[in-house]
Amino acid sequence: MSARTPAGATRFGPTLVTIVLVVAMLAAAMVPWWPIYESPEFVIAAAVGIVAGTIIGVVGARYRLQSWITVLSMFGAFLVLGVPAAVPGRAIAGVLPTPAGVVELLAGAALSWKQLVTISVPVGSYQALLVPPFLLALVAAVIAISIALRSRRPAAAALPPAVLLIVGIALGVVHSALAVEAGIAFLIAAVAWLVRVAIAARRAITSGRRVEAALTDARRVLGASALVAIAVIGATAASLALPVPPRNVVRAELQPPFEPRDHDSPLAGFRAAFRDDVAERTMLDVRGLPDGAGLRVATLDTYDGIVYSVGGADGASASGRFTRVPYRLDQSGISEQNVPVEIEVEVQGYSQVWVPGIGRLERMTFGGTRAETLTESFFYNDVTSTGAVQSALRAGDRYTATSVVPVEPADLVTLSPGTSVLPTAPDLPENLARLLDEWAPASDDPGERLRAVVEGFHANGYVSHGLDEEEPSRSGHSLDRLEELAVEKPMIGDGEQYAVAAALMARSIGFPARVVVGYLPSDGVGSEEPDGSEEPDGAEASDGAEASDGADASTPPVPNGVTRLQSNDQQAWIEVQRADGAWIAVDPNPVPREIPEREPDQPTIVSRPQSVLPPPAERTPVDDLGSDSETPPDDPDDDAQAWLQVLLGVFGVAGLVLAGLAVIASPFLAIIVAKLRRRRLRRRAPTAVERIEGGWQEFADAAADYGYAISPTATRSEQAATVGGLAPLVLASVVDRAVFAPDGPSDGDDLRVWDSVDELQQRLGAPRPLRERLRASVSLTSLGGYAVSRRGARS
Repeated sequence: MSARTPAGATRFGPTLVTIVLVVAMLAAAMVPWWPIYESPEFVIAAAVGIVAGTIIGVVGARYRLQSWITVLSMFGAFLVLGVPAAVPGRAIAGVLPTPAGVVELLAGAALSWKQLVTISVPVGSYQALLVPPFLLALVAAVIAISIALRSRRPAAAALPPAVLLIVGIALGVVHSALAVEAGIAFLIAAVAWLVRVAIAARRAITSGRRVEAALTDARRVLGASALVAIAVIGATAASLALPVPPRNVVRAELQPPFEPRDHDSPLAGFRAAFRDDVAERTMLDVRGLPDGAGLRVATLDTYDGIVYSVGGADGASASGRFTRVPYRLDQSGISEQNVPVEIEVEVQGYSQVWVPGIGRLERMTFGGTRAETLTESFFYNDVTSTGAVQSALRAGDRYTATSVVPVEPADLVTLSPGTSVLPTAPDLPENLARLLDEWAPASDDPGERLRAVVEGFHANGYVSHGLDEEEPSRSGHSLDRLEELAVEKPMIGDGEQYAVAAALMARSIGFPARVVVGYLPSDGVGSEEPDGSEEPDGAEASDGAEASDGADASTPPVPNGVTRLQSNDQQAWIEVQRADGAWIAVDPNPVPREIPEREPDQPTIVSRPQSVLPPPAERTPVDDLGSDSETPPDDPDDDAQAWLQVLLGVFGVAGLVLAGLAVIASPFLAIIVAKLRRRRLRRRAPTAVERIEGGWQEFADAAADYGYAISPTATRSEQAATVGGLAPLVLASVVDRAVFAPDGPSDGDDLRVWDSVDELQQRLGAPRPLRERLRASVSLTSLGGYAVSRRGARS
């Protein structure tokens, strides 16, 4: 666009149109920011920033303020409006800024960017995380309005909203929520602005008649609308037909600040909870825990043959990425068979960094004297449904967790394996594989095999924590300990061994499986019982264990509706993923009962006399050929089927390519067809005069498409002089004489005029390269109101 005089803000109508279109671009650019916040406070912050920046830009243009005054005004608006808009929690009555709010606002302008990409979304109005969109909206609005009203190149006003859009995408979510909608909205707004700029520029340099000006403006609007429609249809078709690649954003590349590998695996010190000096210590008081449900401490999905831990061998697994959860998590995309559960937890003797919970977390609210500290240091991994804080929980801490819990199946037989990919694990030890074949033959369905494994541990296993008064039982869950568990007679261990063994066997069956460390109430009583809970299948045995009657008489009574969890309520179970993506808790632990005496390690071998076997029958070559498993069966159709698949694939790709090329070429083909129709209408006009006039108009349009400045108000001789050469002047004279002669044109004059037009069009294109000729054929310069009249005239 050529440089022109700045529009200014003196005329109300044009200024209002400019403001509306620029604000539309800014609003469209804010759409990718919505999945980060998903709160009304974000809408308010973005709107305040855009409106304030627009006012500053308009006032600066209206009174021609110097740049430094505009910058100072923008900074003042940031200080005054930033606290109530971007840090509403620090504003008096939500309106007046406070000194603490101003300090947090200024700190957020510098520090909240990194915090924004290391925190789980949506963030709501947490701390000062609304500062980035408010600040960017304010700055982008001031710059865009200033360029639109004060610059000689107002088309550049689309750049600040474009930057705002790109930053929102870069800082946004990994999934493609609202991606197509945001792109379409911004495209429409930007094209509308560019059309507005083009119309204003044309009106500034031309003084044509109003009808012609209106037709030209309409032509620009319709052309832009057609291009937008084609782009929208093409983008929508591509998004539906083509696979969506992974979306790389900043938050996906940064290392979260909480590193689970810095902390010991909760399963490593499993037996310490059963020591005599701590076994009956109260750990947690829980309200709202479903009847018999387990309270998760941590979910472990990585096994190296020695220790079950979190996050993959190198910590790069998705299960090792813990992010902050300031507001809430959206769990609407998981299995539909869920029930909401809200628990209130008060910490007593529990002192770990892992935050116990149930199901998949939606919202976490801390209470007590350390509420603010715990809120700022709380991290969560949505893959394993595990929460943690940077400093360990301690007595007096409280929190309320709102979660969704999958409905447990009536029978494990109905389960089908899910599709999650877990970190690799060692192969199943030989003796565990033997037990798997014995308990659950490979010919059975996966769900039936899983139930058989659980029932096998329930029937053959015995519980011992290896304490002084119990049967000896070695701690640990390494592969050699699992081998020992499989060959011992009787099988003796506890949750540490049974959970790991069951997880490995479930993975061998085909189920994604992981180990959960948590608490199972020994009395099996909770305050509520929803339709579904996180109670592990098969837990009726272990949960129904003998309740501890040896509690100290001085222990305070359990308040009504509270489930009290002691140290010896700690347990480990497994979770398997079913086909709909939900993780189902399964408890393989056997019921505690009296352990029988151990069987001898080496049973006595009874020798038997060898029976005499007859010699094997002599085999023939035909028998050898029939039993050769490597001889492929005859299948003459395999090659034909393979070639057919290849051809279908080639045709499919070729069809997609042709369809894409057709979409891309369709606007250009439409222009060419429109020009051919215009030429046909002119050449077949009802009278000779109209055909002669149409011939000259066809020549003038061709010259305009080649870049000649043909003025629609000039005479034919002036238009011919613009093109140059003798032949156009002669043709102009012939057309004028035929049109204005008293007797009208002679017979055949129209044919001779059109022959001359064809010759002159060839002369115009002959010296030019193919690229210029193609550009002229699809040029919109000559397309005016030809479809309005049959003659195709411009006026």
